[in-house]
Amino acid sequence: MALGASHRLQDGIDAVETMTRFALAVLALASGVYTYLGVRSILDGSATAVFFAALIYSSAVSVAIYAFWTYMARFYPHITGASARTAMLGIMALGA
Repeated sequence: MALGASHRLQDGIDAVETMTRFALAVLALASGVYTYLGVRSILDGSATAVFFAALIYSSAVSVAIYAFWTYMARFYPHITGASARTAMLGIMALGA
Protein backbone atom coordinates (compact mmCIF):
# COMPACT_ATOMS: atom_id res chain seq x y z
CA MET A 1 0.00 0.00 0.00
CA ALA A 2 2.75 2.47 0.94
CA LEU A 3 4.65 1.66 -2.23
CA GLY A 4 1.60 2.61 -4.32
CA ALA A 5 1.25 5.88 -2.43
CA SER A 6 4.93 6.57 -2.98
CA HIS A 7 4.53 6.09 -6.73
CA ARG A 8 1.49 8.36 -6.79
CA LEU A 9 3.40 11.00 -4.87
CA GLN A 10 6.35 10.75 -7.29
CA ASP A 11 3.96 10.99 -10.25
CA GLY A 12 2.47 14.15 -8.70
CA ILE A 13 5.92 15.66 -8.18
CA ASP A 14 6.85 14.87 -11.78
CA ALA A 15 3.65 16.52 -13.01
CA VAL A 16 4.32 19.65 -10.93
CA GLU A 17 7.89 19.84 -12.25
CA THR A 18 6.66 19.53 -15.84
CA MET A 19 4.02 22.20 -15.30
CA THR A 20 6.57 24.48 -13.64
CA ARG A 21 8.91 24.16 -16.62
CA PHE A 22 6.05 24.91 -19.01
CA ALA A 23 4.83 27.90 -16.97
CA LEU A 24 8.35 29.33 -16.73
CA ALA A 25 8.83 28.91 -20.47
CA VAL A 26 5.57 30.73 -21.25
CA LEU A 27 6.38 33.56 -18.84
CA ALA A 28 9.92 33.90 -20.22
CA LEU A 29 8.54 33.95 -23.76
CA ALA A 30 6.02 36.66 -22.87
CA SER A 31 8.78 38.70 -21.27
CA GLY A 32 10.88 38.22 -24.38
CA VAL A 33 8.10 39.52 -26.60
CA TYR A 34 7.70 42.70 -24.58
CA THR A 35 11.48 43.08 -24.38
CA TYR A 36 11.61 42.79 -28.17
CA LEU A 37 8.95 45.46 -28.59
CA GLY A 38 10.69 47.79 -26.18
CA VAL A 39 14.17 47.32 -27.61
CA ARG A 40 12.92 47.63 -31.17
CA SER A 41 11.33 50.99 -30.38
CA ILE A 42 14.53 52.51 -28.94
CA LEU A 43 17.07 51.27 -31.51
CA ASP A 44 18.10 53.29 -34.54
CA GLY A 45 19.39 51.90 -37.81
CA SER A 46 18.22 49.86 -40.72
CA ALA A 47 15.09 47.81 -40.26
CA THR A 48 17.02 44.55 -40.65
CA ALA A 49 19.68 45.47 -38.09
CA VAL A 50 17.09 46.65 -35.58
CA PHE A 51 15.05 43.47 -36.08
CA PHE A 52 17.98 41.12 -35.50
CA ALA A 53 19.41 43.12 -32.61
CA ALA A 54 16.05 43.22 -30.84
CA LEU A 55 15.43 39.53 -31.57
CA ILE A 56 18.82 38.45 -30.20
CA TYR A 57 18.51 40.65 -27.11
CA SER A 58 14.97 39.50 -26.32
CA SER A 59 16.00 35.85 -26.80
CA ALA A 60 18.87 36.33 -24.36
CA VAL A 61 16.50 37.91 -21.84
CA SER A 62 14.05 35.02 -22.20
CA VAL A 63 16.75 32.41 -21.68
CA ALA A 64 18.17 34.28 -18.68
CA ILE A 65 14.75 34.55 -17.04
CA TYR A 66 14.03 30.87 -17.60
CA ALA A 67 17.44 29.81 -16.28
CA PHE A 68 17.28 32.07 -13.22
CA TRP A 69 13.86 30.93 -12.07
CA THR A 70 14.58 27.28 -12.86
CA TYR A 71 17.67 27.41 -10.66
CA MET A 72 15.83 29.25 -7.89
CA ALA A 73 13.00 26.71 -7.92
CA ARG A 74 15.48 23.82 -7.74
CA PHE A 75 17.76 25.31 -5.07
CA TYR A 76 15.21 26.81 -2.67
CA PRO A 77 13.89 23.52 -1.22
CA HIS A 78 17.45 22.46 -0.33
CA ILE A 79 18.17 25.55 1.76
CA THR A 80 17.29 24.77 5.35
CA GLY A 81 18.69 27.60 7.47
CA ALA A 82 16.46 30.58 8.25
CA SER A 83 19.08 33.17 7.35
CA ALA A 84 19.99 31.33 4.16
CA ARG A 85 16.32 31.17 3.16
CA THR A 86 15.94 34.88 3.84
CA ALA A 87 18.99 35.57 1.68
CA MET A 88 17.58 33.38 -1.08
CA LEU A 89 14.22 35.18 -0.92
CA GLY A 90 16.13 38.45 -1.21
CA ILE A 91 17.93 37.19 -4.30
CA MET A 92 14.62 36.06 -5.76
CA ALA A 93 13.07 39.46 -5.06
CA LEU A 94 16.04 41.16 -6.70
CA GLY A 95 15.71 38.84 -9.68
CA ALA A 96 12.02 39.63 -10.00
